[in-house]
Amino acid sequence: MNELEKAAAVSVAGNAIVSVLKFTAGITFGSVALVADAIHSFTDIIGSIAVFFGVRFADIKSEKFPYGLYKLENFVSLFIALIIFWSGIEIALESWGRISSASQIIGFEAITVALVSLAIVYALAKYKEKIGRKEHSPSMISEAKHSMLDAYGSVGVVLALGLSMAGFPIFDPLIGLVIAVLVFKAGFEIFMDSAKVLLDISLDYKTMKKIERIAAQQKGIKVKELTARNSGRYIFVDLALETNIRELKKVDQVRRQCEEKIRKGIPRIDKIMIDVEYKKKDLLVYAAALEKNSTKSPIAMEFGTAKFFGLAHVSNKPGEKRLVKTEIIENPHWKSKEKKGILAAQLLVKNGVDVLFAREEMHKGGAYYALHESLVEMRKTNKKTFERLLEEFR
Repeated sequence: MNELEKAAAVSVAGNAIVSVLKFTAGITFGSVALVADAIHSFTDIIGSIAVFFGVRFADIKSEKFPYGLYKLENFVSLFIALIIFWSGIEIALESWGRISSASQIIGFEAITVALVSLAIVYALAKYKEKIGRKEHSPSMISEAKHSMLDAYGSVGVVLALGLSMAGFPIFDPLIGLVIAVLVFKAGFEIFMDSAKVLLDISLDYKTMKKIERIAAQQKGIKVKELTARNSGRYIFVDLALETNIRELKKVDQVRRQCEEKIRKGIPRIDKIMIDVEYKKKDLLVYAAALEKNSTKSPIAMEFGTAKFFGLAHVSNKPGEKRLVKTEIIENPHWKSKEKKGILAAQLLVKNGVDVLFAREEMHKGGAYYALHESLVEMRKTNKKTFERLLEEFR
């Protein structure tokens, strides 16, 4: 049993106790406010049971329902809203009928029951709100709102019972009417929230902007189109990007990085589809760290302290993979006291390097991440000299 199911079960038990207490006390001491509050609490029991089954089956996926039954939770929330409307009508009718005949004085025992019920309901509401927000469950959050409304209503009941005991019994049915209004308000809010999700309303503005901002942080990327929607407590995202990157592997790297960062920033995403529009690059630049200013130079073991870098410009046109030209550039940062690797990485990025060959796997430090973020692919080679490496492109 997960946390949501456990919270629903605890809610059922707690509301059953509260409902029986208030109903029994209301009948015994003649308080319409207590009876109305008991009816309200009873709807919480039905709602909690509905939430339990909604959460239990929401994650089930099948051939007919490949996206899962996440919206089952929103159907449950809609059902809860209808229950709340019904309870509001019952409370309003009962209270209105009692206004003209309110005469009975309520005793201290009824107030005690109302206070105990208030404490239980408030604790349940905060517990369900905490679990609902943690698990991003719309049905549990709506249940928490319902329970918090019940707590507010119980405050009014305590007040009404106190005034009734002081000799003003008219306040008992009046508070019942106030509870009815609050019930209708909560029901309307839950109904609208659920209906919007079931009708696939767009994700809220704040979350949409966050997704767009994360995607736009990728170098060489522009957000072309973004659509997203809620489905239960999960999010589905469709993202179209434009890029001036022309190498397919780099485009795939951009897609993966973008998805990873968006999922990290917004954990409750279930599916994210990212389409990247790009133009294939006609010329690729390969690089290797060198010890000497010569094509015959050994490939340096250390990246940051390499004095030179050999560059190979290779045609990437279909059926025409050939070496176009080679050049050797000096690394002016090899004597730097700090950030040698990062500065060397920036030098390669400035020279348009697509792939860096190295004798050993690069340590995941500043230089690695600088190259990775700039979409420079890192490959290991067993060639010992730049000349032997160039043979692959001749």
